[in-house]
Order: sequence, then structure tokens, then C-alpha cells
Amino acid sequence: MQSDKGMDVADPKDPVFKSLVKDDLLQTKWESNLALDASLHEALLVQSVLGHAQKGHKIFNEGGMQYPSATISDIIEAADLEVKKVKALRQDLIDQVFEWVELAKRDRTNRLVVDERPLLGIELLRGYQVDPEYVLKGMVLAGTMDNHGWREATIKRYRNTIHGQPLLIGGGETYLIDPNKLKEERPFFLEDLTFEEASAEKIGELKQKEIIITGDNPDAEVAYIRRKKGPGTSDDAAFILMGEMYKKEGWEKSLSAFLGGFIVDGVDTYDKCTTRPVEGGYDEKIGTDIRAALPSLVSDDEITTLIYYSAKSNGQRLVSSSHKRLIQVVVNADPKLPTLLHHHKFLDTGRHAPFRVGFERMPSSEFYRSVSERIIHYHKHH
Repeated sequence: MQSDKGMDVADPKDPVFKSLVKDDLLQTKWESNLALDASLHEALLVQSVLGHAQKGHKIFNEGGMQYPSATISDIIEAADLEVKKVKALRQDLIDQVFEWVELAKRDRTNRLVVDERPLLGIELLRGYQVDPEYVLKGMVLAGTMDNHGWREATIKRYRNTIHGQPLLIGGGETYLIDPNKLKEERPFFLEDLTFEEASAEKIGELKQKEIIITGDNPDAEVAYIRRKKGPGTSDDAAFILMGEMYKKEGWEKSLSAFLGGFIVDGVDTYDKCTTRPVEGGYDEKIGTDIRAALPSLVSDDEITTLIYYSAKSNGQRLVSSSHKRLIQVVVNADPKLPTLLHHHKFLDTGRHAPFRVGFERMPSSEFYRSVSERIIHYHKHH
């Protein structure tokens, strides 16, 4: 990738990198009005700083620097935070979701809390009464929608967009890599893996070189490797569509599926840096574990339907918000709610406030118009 910025390999001890990381984290914290337990802000926001460092955004843009192969551990260490402590905090949030799933499978909870703590530390989840079966449905859908195999199955089933053009859905897979071996291969190799298509043969080669490793390696870091070029899916649209798919079952079930999808999407954020990383990610593990225990809960057709209607390229363009943006209060909107609740308001009422969606700052009028088009098509054909 060409850039007018200086490009360098991230070194947590480099004074320039440390200064940029600390300033960016400080600004990101200041800008973010999060519906999240304050003790978790840094554990989440280091991931935003990672994105800024890799792409040369925010403070890194002002500093004229870009670090394409930075890892989240590089960011944590440069910020003078304890890598083990941050990883443990994030792992604990994921473990609580798995604990909740076990309760839900036995129909022993109707609240999104474990030990009186809201899942993922998101206080707004505390007040909801939910149908655990439909939360689990949303979790399965969210746990499968990023899977490369399921996206390929969706293309095979549908072939064309709602406008009759060939359907294209890009995607990749989550692997565990040895960051030291990765940097030995060549500078910015991680960037190549993220943006260029990797064949099955290439994956095999990376395993042979011990760049892709197993979770028992203490140096394991999570990396996304692209398998197919093209736009992926919109998480925002997916949550709304999950709720829409079960709307006929009643308001509580619709809300439950919507929130289940959102929670697993949050897991997909936190699992990028944990004490026990897993290949494929914890979001996929949740989906496969629930399906193994409850095989009739969600059908294959429901999974491919959800992927189809949330695909960014299927109809008018869509954007996708990060977990941080979903729980960030939109201060310029009326009412001042996190983006997630604006999406639920639209699902529930069809109305929405004017605001900007995602990093691309797509006008909400355009975003919801595109989602509405998909919903109309869905009801005509299902």
C-alpha cells in the first residue's frame, strides 16, 4: 500500500511510537462517550488506537507516521499498560458470555447479566428482560456471519444481489500467528495478509514456516488473513435484520435476537487480544458450540439469509460500525443514545434520528433507506 506517511515497524520502546500511541489513546478516550463500565475503557480503546496506527489515522496522521504491522500488544505496551492484565480483563468478559450461554441453554436466565454484572460491561444491557432462546439464535447468526465458508455458501445459494447483479462477498479467517516470525518474514507482511487473497496453499506455507501457530504458543497473537477480496457484511444491518427475521414472534423475541447478535459481535472485538486466543475467534466458537448443543435452533437457510441481506454489496451501499461506535453515545443526535439503540429504535418503529453511521460517517437517512430496501425484499421472498 502506498502512503505519503513515514512507514515503520512498531517498536513499543521507540519514543516516537510511544508518544503517538499515548496521545492517540488520550484523545480517543476524550472523544468517546461510551455506554461502558469506566474500568474497561482502555481495554477496549487500545484496539481503536491499533487501527489508527495501522492506517495512519488520527494522531498518527498528524504525526505523519503509519505502522501497518503493529499488533495490539505493541499498542498496550507502548501505552505503558500491562499486557497480561489487559488480556486477562478481555478474556474475563468473553468467559462471562460463555457462562451466560450455559445458563441460557438450560433456560435458567432471562437477563443479560452474570453475577449481577451486565455482559461485556455494557450497563444498558442490565435492564432488559429477554427470551434466552432467541438471544441464542442471534448469537448463532452473529457467530457464523463472518465465516468464510458460510459466506461462500451464501453466494452459492443466492448468486445475485437484490438488483440482479452477481453477488460478491469478501472475507477471511482468523488465525494465530507468531509476531516475531511474521516480522522476520519481511516488514509489513501482516498488511499483505490482510489485504491480499491467501489461497489454501498459502495458508499451508505459513503453517510450515510456523508463522501460523497453535494457541499453546505463549507468543500467539490473533491475525486476520483475507481469503477473498471484496466488501464483507454490515454488522449494523445484521443486528437489525436478525430482529426483523423474528419480528413475527413478538417484540421480546425480536429484541432478544438483535441483542444476541450484538453481544457476539462484541466478543469478536475483545477476542483479538486475550490470554487464551483461539483460531477462528471466540465468536465462531460460540456459534458452533450452541449449534452443537442445539442443532435445530437455527437452520442453514437462516444463516445464509442473514449473510445475504447484510452483505454490503447487496443493494445500495452499507457501512459497518465497530463495537466502540455501537456503544458510543451519538451526542449530535436527538435523542442522545448509543448507535445500537438508534438501530433498535429503527427496528421497532421504522423511525430514526439524523446522525452519521460508522467510521465512514454515512448519513443515517441513507443507511436506513438501504436497510429498508433489504427488509422489503426479504419479506417478499421469505
